[in-house]
Amino acid sequence: MDREKLNQAIREVSRDRIVALASELIKIPSFTGEERRVAERAAELLKEKGIQTRKLGTDERPIVLGDINETAAPLIALNGHLDTVPTGTRSTWNRDPFEPILENDHLLGRGSSDMKASCAVIMHTLEILKRYQNSLKGNVQAQLVPDEEKGGAAGTQLLIDLMKHGKLTKPNYVIIGEKSDLKIRAAERGIFRIDVRFKGRATHTAYARVEGVNAITMAAKAVLALEKPLEMWDPNLGHPVISVNMIKGGTVMNQVPDDCVISIDYRPVGGETIQSITEHITSTLDKISSDLSWKYEIEPAKDTQGKIAFTPANHTSPESTLVKAFQSSIPDIMRTDPEFFVEWAGGTDGRHYREVGVETVGFGPKGEHAHGPNELVDVNSLETQAKIYLSVIFHILG
Repeated sequence: MDREKLNQAIREVSRDRIVALASELIKIPSFTGEERRVAERAAELLKEKGIQTRKLGTDERPIVLGDINETAAPLIALNGHLDTVPTGTRSTWNRDPFEPILENDHLLGRGSSDMKASCAVIMHTLEILKRYQNSLKGNVQAQLVPDEEKGGAAGTQLLIDLMKHGKLTKPNYVIIGEKSDLKIRAAERGIFRIDVRFKGRATHTAYARVEGVNAITMAAKAVLALEKPLEMWDPNLGHPVISVNMIKGGTVMNQVPDDCVISIDYRPVGGETIQSITEHITSTLDKISSDLSWKYEIEPAKDTQGKIAFTPANHTSPESTLVKAFQSSIPDIMRTDPEFFVEWAGGTDGRHYREVGVETVGFGPKGEHAHGPNELVDVNSLETQAKIYLSVIFHILG
């Protein structure tokens, strides 16, 4: 590694430039499905700095790729999503969510934490690396994608499909810029969604205590039984998570409902399977009542091919080249020992890359209120994030 070139590159990291780039992205609303304008602006900003840029996907939902040394190998991809969730009720915000403002070292606005400011770090990293491309023995690629908030089918999953068909180079390493509080996120919980349908007996409200079996009452008992912390522990991820997030039942006010469905979002840790999770739910429900009227059906979510949709917990080995590069870089830049991210957190596009065998690490800034009002990101952590990215890249390609 060329330590002198790395130190020069680190000195070029500009807090002000990161804030300016992030603000450009934040001020353009880009709810999932409406990413065209922000993607086009991101592409313009990269082109202005002479970075080779192309767009994939569709005109309405483009994927922006920017490359340093496009045909060189190995390839490190810096992946970030440009879509955001909606703002919710505007009155709950202290200010306009699309007028980013810097306040007490925090940048506020929708998407600041999740994850437009991190996309700005990715863009700024490429701006700097453009001046050092002859010192890099490989390619660094920005991947600014849509659709992460809805699963990534039009974004990162589309990129991976192109790779599988030989139409795009598969990265050797992927860095996901999602918030990680400047800790190494080498593992993620999986995703498993299950409906439980309760079957009761309909009747007139007047006969509710005589011949009715209320499916909503059954579902309510199930929710109370299921909504509890889970004891299983994974050293890389912590506890699994179960949450009943939807309920639907009843058709008219004067009829005891005979059908009610609860929707469970389960986030498994290592070692959990479709069978073990289903058995946990079934055993929990079977303990509630031995009454013959207690009837329910388990209905796991299906994918587009009709198969049960299940994403297992996934991780990248601490002995991998990418994790070791982060472990070496963090003490140099932050003057502290590296920490692994073992927190409550949602899934990222990193799971798609781990599924196809790519070393993947999540590393991003500190922030608060993602998906809620008054979302913000810590600007000092963005500056540190950029420096760590440069160090990791030079460790592998320098």
